Order: sequence, then structure tokens, then C-alpha cells
Amino acid sequence: MNRRFFFLLLLVLLPAACRREVVETRPTIPLVREILAEKSGPRIALLRDRRPMPQQDITIIGGEFACDMLAERLSFRDLRDNVDGSHTPDGLPDFAGETFACIEDGRHYAEWVATGESEELRRQAVFRVLSALDTVVHISPYDLDGLAVKPSTKMIVLADPFLTEYGGFDVDTLFRSSGCDIPVVCPMESMIEKAFVQSSRWDLSVGILCDPQFDSAGIYERIFARKAAEIGAKGANCVVYGMAPGDSVLYRFLDRYLAEGNTRPLDAILIDNLSVDPESMKTDLAEIVSVMNESSMTLGRQISRGFFFLNSLEEVSDRCYAFLRENNLFTHNIAKPQVSIFKPVRKPEAEDGSIILIPGSYVQN
Repeated sequence: MNRRFFFLLLLVLLPAACRREVVETRPTIPLVREILAEKSGPRIALLRDRRPMPQQDITIIGGEFACDMLAERLSFRDLRDNVDGSHTPDGLPDFAGETFACIEDGRHYAEWVATGESEELRRQAVFRVLSALDTVVHISPYDLDGLAVKPSTKMIVLADPFLTEYGGFDVDTLFRSSGCDIPVVCPMESMIEKAFVQSSRWDLSVGILCDPQFDSAGIYERIFARKAAEIGAKGANCVVYGMAPGDSVLYRFLDRYLAEGNTRPLDAILIDNLSVDPESMKTDLAEIVSVMNESSMTLGRQISRGFFFLNSLEEVSDRCYAFLRENNLFTHNIAKPQVSIFKPVRKPEAEDGSIILIPGSYVQN
């Protein structure tokens, strides 16, 4: 068995998205153990042997901007033929008939970590996932009974790196141990896995372009280091830069890369900033590496021969589309995709930090 084949086989066998091995490599939180110990009750009933169904929603959990932007982009996306699934636009949105249910937080998840409440962030990630599985909606923060309803979920996207890193393991443990078969997509983890497969190299040099709010948070470095360790890619490294949208994004990225003393050519840039246009970066790349331009003598040398881009919108779209098509889980309704917004708020009179969902349209009187 040659090294390349072994490497690709290893990656194929790695769990997709947030999926990890059932064997606990680190302790899960008490909340997860408590739920799994339940013989009956509403929480374990949401999970036990749960299977996705066509009429359920695709749930996106994260900050307000990320949820809104991702749901909007997915709603208008038309890159596939809806009949045969080929990569040919057909004038019909790829997710026609689907509903994207956004569970949106106004608070930045990094605040929990910064104030030493990382375990609470892990708990809150679990609470939000449970609320995605539930069908109950509360019409206001003071509605104790839950007077409205929504569909459950057939697929969950964790649209924030802090949710991925601090909640993904616990959600995965909870789902695997309870027989819940709802897939959870973590875009950054998925892109890192794909980057190793696509390059078929252990010593991958990766740039990660994120939203400026995450520029010095260290969260992407942490995710990359963990995934590289899982794969056994000891020679891999990454740099993370927060970039605002605008002209010459790739030029600015590589200028900073050089200014910080980096000389190793990049094999890939993973784009996790929905405000940045990946196509404009591809245009920048063509200019930078062209021998007709002076930039090829400086910035061009920071680009490896097999360089490629990956971006989170495409990753989420491909993961969701493939799962729904392969498992016949599309609604098959010829209708414009819908977006529903929910806000998580603390459950009234609850002392455990649990939440309820209220409509995003709720306005305090």
C-alpha cells in the first residue's frame, strides 16, 4: 500500500463534519452525561433513534450576521440541475422548497471563553441543538408553555468557529450515544479535512481568511491544530488573518504574510468570511502569478504550484446538497426557499441556563 493511498484512505475514514469516534477522547460535559443517563423524558426523547425526514428544516446555528448571510446565499444558490444533480444551473434554486431555520445569537460566543465560561458555551451549544430538534416555539420570552410550533431539523450547520470548537465534541457525543442520526456540519473542520485530501500532503501550509472579529482570537489556529493532530500531519501549519471585504483581498493577505516574515509558499487559503467574494480572489490570484506582472517575483512566490481555494459557503452548500440528494431528503416542492428566524433566550424560571426559542420578529412592547 503506497503512502498516498494510505493517506487518502485515512481521510475517508475520518468522521465527516463534526462527527468523531464514539470512544471519548476527552470528557464530555455533565449536561450530556445527565441527558444520556435519562431513561425517559423530553430531552432524551428528542434524540433517541432520531432520523431526518424530508419535510423538516435545515437549521443554521450561529451569530446573527453569519446565519442571515449563509441562509440568504444558500436560498439563491443555483449551481445544480435539480433533476439529475449535475453541475449545471437550471434557473431553479438548488434548495427549492427547503426552509433554512436560523437560531441566531446576538452575543459573540468568544465572550464566554474570554470570561472563563467555556464550559457554559459548551452547554449553550447543546441547548441550541436540542431546540433545533424540538418543535416547540414560544411566542414571547414570557410564554411558559410554548404556544407555537415549527418543524424539527434534518440537518444542522454550526456557523461559528467557537461553536464548532467548544460545542462540536459534546453534540457529537450526545448524538452518537443516543442514536440520533441528524448530521451536523462544521464548515471549518470540513474545509480542513478536504484540504488535506485535495493536496494529499502531510506538511500542508494553509492560510485561513476569516472575519476581522476573529483575527487574533486564536480559535482557527486551535481548530487547525486539533484536526492536523487527528490526521497525524505533524508538518502542517496555518496562518490566520481577518480581512475586511473590498478590493485586492488576496494582495492584502499576502502582503501581511510577507510582512510577518513568512517565506513558506501557501498550498491553500480557506475562506471563512461570507463578506469576501471568492471569485475576486481568484482574479487576484491570476494577476499575482502571471509572469507578465511584477507581483509574480514577490507575492507570486508565496503561492505553491498546486495552490487552491476553499470557502465555507461552497462547503456548506455541497455538504447539505449531497446529504439531501443521496438520502432522498429534499421536499421536492417547486417553491422559493424560505428562511425562518428564531432567537434563543433564557427559559423563564429555569436555573440550569436552558433556553427557549422565540420568533425573530418578536418585539418587546
